[in-house]
Amino acid sequence: TDEWNGFYTGYVYPLIAKLIRQFLIFEEVNPNKVFVMGYSHGGYGAFAIGPKMADRFAAIHSSAAAPTDGESSPKNLRNTPFTFMIGERDTAYGRLKRCIAFDKEIQKLRIRQDTYPAKMFLMRGHGHGGLPDRDHIKMMYPAIRNPVPKTLVWELTDSVVSRFAWLEIPKPSKKQLVEASCDNNRIDIKLTKVEALNLYLDERLIDFSKRVIVRVNGVEVVNRTLNPSVSSLCRTLEERGDPEFGFSVKGPLPL
Repeated sequence: TDEWNGFYTGYVYPLIAKLIRQFLIFEEVNPNKVFVMGYSHGGYGAFAIGPKMADRFAAIHSSAAAPTDGESSPKNLRNTPFTFMIGERDTAYGRLKRCIAFDKEIQKLRIRQDTYPAKMFLMRGHGHGGLPDRDHIKMMYPAIRNPVPKTLVWELTDSVVSRFAWLEIPKPSKKQLVEASCDNNRIDIKLTKVEALNLYLDERLIDFSKRVIVRVNGVEVVNRTLNPSVSSLCRTLEERGDPEFGFSVKGPLPL
């Protein structure tokens, strides 16, 4: 749109999803090796698109930009490498201040060293231009997306993005929060301001020969075996066009 808020309009995220889908289908791109990065205005795009759609990327990088309040949630980066580079003299529009604050939030969230693989590069003596990020893709490229992490934290920042890995909120809105973990056929979910949630499950997450227990906000809502189906696999594969997001069970809570 050639506007300052071009990355915060609703069409952007479905557009990115469709671009990824087309590359996966027509160019045989590895779905676990998709990256997003940008500089300046593009860096704002990486700060917006990356956290909102962190489940789609192997790694994310932003240079000479900053997060935007209410649009870039660090909570969604629990399982996705995220780096951002900022010059110490790049103070216009609060860029440096916002980056430092974002870094502090990440450090608060990182309760274990294997979570929130985010890092800020503060470049001494640099302003807005000329940051040494030309070869940063070499640092990003070894990363491989995990499409079904056993633990997810998903804070919604719009009413457009409705899916995140193996979770879906049919009616998304700002400030909704889902904290979910899956271990040994037990799924624990904490919901904040969420009235309905769909789960996508398969053998990567649960053993279908055993009972599945689902607890929501401390209350058991499911305790039974689940039946996988080919039709569910086909439908969920069609939804996103990503073979890693095809699941043999999809259902609302309680399943």
